Amino acid sequence: MFVAFLILSLQEPLGAGLPSPTSLSSLSPTEVLKMADGWDFGNDKAWRQHALDSLGTDPKSDLFLGRILARSGSTTGGEALAALLRGEDSLLRNAALATLALETFVLNDEAQAAVTSVLDSHSLEDGPEFLARAASTLHGIGDGSHRRSALRRLRSMTTSEQRAVREAGALALARTGVTVSAQITEILEGVASDPGLRGLLASSLLERQEQKARYRAKLRALEELFRGEGQTGGMEILQEVLSSVALRHMEGDRFTQEELLAAAADGLLRRLDPYSNFMTPEEVKEFMFDIHPEYGGIGAYVNTVDGFFTIVRPIYSGPAFEAGLRTGDRILSVEGWSTVEQPNDEIIRRLKGPPGSEVKVEVFRRGWTRPREMVIPRRKIALPVLQQEMLPGGVLYLELVSFSEDCGDRIHSAIAEADASGDLEGVILDLRNNPGGLLHEAVQVCDVFLPRGKTVVTTLSREEGEETHTTETAALVDARIPLSILINRHSASASEIVSGALGIHGRAITVGERTHGKGSVQNLVRLKGIRDERWNDQNRNGIWDEWERYEDRNENGEYDFAPRVKLTIAYYFLPDGSTIHTQRDHDGKVLQEGGVEPEIKVTMPNFPPATLRELDRLVGRDAFRDFATEILANNPELAVELAEYDGRDVGRYPGFAPFFQGLETILDPTDVRSWTRLRLRESVADARGRSFPGNGFFGDYQEDPQLAEGIRQILHKAGTDIAMVVEYATALPARPQGPEKG
Repeated sequence: MFVAFLILSLQEPLGAGLPSPTSLSSLSPTEVLKMADGWDFGNDKAWRQHALDSLGTDPKSDLFLGRILARSGSTTGGEALAALLRGEDSLLRNAALATLALETFVLNDEAQAAVTSVLDSHSLEDGPEFLARAASTLHGIGDGSHRRSALRRLRSMTTSEQRAVREAGALALARTGVTVSAQITEILEGVASDPGLRGLLASSLLERQEQKARYRAKLRALEELFRGEGQTGGMEILQEVLSSVALRHMEGDRFTQEELLAAAADGLLRRLDPYSNFMTPEEVKEFMFDIHPEYGGIGAYVNTVDGFFTIVRPIYSGPAFEAGLRTGDRILSVEGWSTVEQPNDEIIRRLKGPPGSEVKVEVFRRGWTRPREMVIPRRKIALPVLQQEMLPGGVLYLELVSFSEDCGDRIHSAIAEADASGDLEGVILDLRNNPGGLLHEAVQVCDVFLPRGKTVVTTLSREEGEETHTTETAALVDARIPLSILINRHSASASEIVSGALGIHGRAITVGERTHGKGSVQNLVRLKGIRDERWNDQNRNGIWDEWERYEDRNENGEYDFAPRVKLTIAYYFLPDGSTIHTQRDHDGKVLQEGGVEPEIKVTMPNFPPATLRELDRLVGRDAFRDFATEILANNPELAVELAEYDGRDVGRYPGFAPFFQGLETILDPTDVRSWTRLRLRESVADARGRSFPGNGFFGDYQEDPQLAEGIRQILHKAGTDIAMVVEYATALPARPQGPEKG
């Protein structure tokens, strides 16, 4: 539909690309508003003057122009919108009213006067829905006296003898957010029994009122609980603070009481420790996806690039890559629905669906003369939490992104597959930047490497006391296979349990930096009386999946979780009795640093300020990426070879000398080679059919000194002379100072 709008807009423009009255005449007022809301003037500076000059030429043009002016923050189209309110076309009146309800017109005298005039001049015979909408608009944009006047009008409507008038007034009154009386609640309950949209709206408004009542009841109960003789009640203080914010704070009217109470609860919990907090429904949704990173879809990372919905990178085990989608492809439509100027969330929602279904997309790729249609099957997509790469010398490199479901099984499968090839000399488990996850998965990972009955971690809580978690099966990986674990200051929680336990039991050698120091257990606690929206659990996994139908109680078009409290309920202790948790006093000051100290400490290199400034200049110009893209385009096989291993030889890069000369840089040729190769590793993933593990220089043994030291330790344990591995002899970073462990 938006493309049709765009074509129409190119006919007989008023000036500066504005649509003509002729092109708008065939559109409904609702379509005019959609067109205005999607209008993009780019860098055009002249449109505003053309808009002002064109006001008054035609009702639909006035609606369009008033809308785009209001979206830009200007109220100069208000007079034309007010004229539409006085007209006979009910659809135009409603559209004008919807525009005057925008934030631009809040406290605008002319807008308040125009809406008040409508309320004074129109009778209920003109339609109670319109008058109710006008009153709620006045409440939204008006000052104190106008807001009170609007509420009086709505309350008077709820006492009418006509059912339609009563219901319109009750719905509008409840939408304003004020607390409604028992009489109005009864009217809403009657509307809620209707099967249509009005019934759903009434149900949602009733639930909002119920939530407010629950909050007030909680405040009263807590106030009674905390109020003691000779002291002011804690909840009384909170209520006074909320009232002061609502009445006096400059931004107080932008927040609901529920939002402020959530912030108060969050502040209370964070005062206890850094990891307890109040989670909003949006945060709960993200948390659930992090723990269960699966969905039904085509399998691709996407974003809007240069105005087009673009495949940033396909998931190489997913159906999009198998069907032929590649990095940089633009998706122009989904099932005939244009993606142009549409929000990413809406496009992604349409791409997702039940596994086993199909979706038809229109794709354009650089070099094609016209778009092509592709039919892509949807599958259950699991975001990769384990990335792997077999490095030279038989070293299996595993990067574990998070401790989500089945990560222990995935690690075992990867090692078993590599071992079956007969070339496996050792394993590197990279837990750097891994924030943790599920406790039982941390135990499962240790179960892969340790014999039965070995203590992994002990938890101590106020409710459950002490509980020890031990390995449950015989080691799944032969103890003769050496294991190095990479850690840094962003390795936390489950990462610290695994690295600490395997290090203490002598099964792994740890390399890198001291870990974060989060040795605590958090549980999500549901709040009584506030529930998730109901859904049809088609696959019976107990988790809402994005393709599953649900009851949209608040009609926001999204599945809503209820808020949760994330509460620290226990501390971790390693097998030797030590705690990895950073100890703090009552004010949050660190008393004792926690974390796991690596056996071999290796830090990542820092660039001097001058180098950073120069890199910022060249990266901003995309100099390295452009050169890497040229190599990939001219010789894809060589590009893959260089990305995997280049021997630190700039001579292997075609055209390197003139490229380096043209940079006019203070950087060394070896530095330019490193950054060019970094861009190559990002670019050749499609050609390889898989991405490289790690991020940036992390995971690249030529540039990553922590990984390089892990490799040294593995080969030393395996009895392999590292000098006999050509790639390491020529390309491994210099080893850190200090004795070799092993």
